[in-house]
Amino acid sequence: MNDTTNATEQAIREQLRRLEWMIPDTKRRLAKAADQMLWRSQKAVEDSKAMLADEPCTMNWMEFAEGDLREAKEAKAELTKLYEQQRMLNFFLNQQ
Repeated sequence: MNDTTNATEQAIREQLRRLEWMIPDTKRRLAKAADQMLWRSQKAVEDSKAMLADEPCTMNWMEFAEGDLREAKEAKAELTKLYEQQRMLNFFLNQQ
């Protein structure tokens, strides 16, 4: 039983070590998506002003904005999952 406990504890600690780099990576991914969304929204404002002034403009930003939002949602979901996993593993580690 002690070998099993040690193996379990070692596996938990190893996964917690992996989470130490996975969480910051996912935070960067979410921040990058936010930056991209900001840039895209600034472009949308510029193009909308140009459109209202009957100046040349494009509405291509709209198609890309959907992808930016999807990326942000996926990164947020991943970050939430990683934090939940980290809390659960710390709980199990403290129970031993």
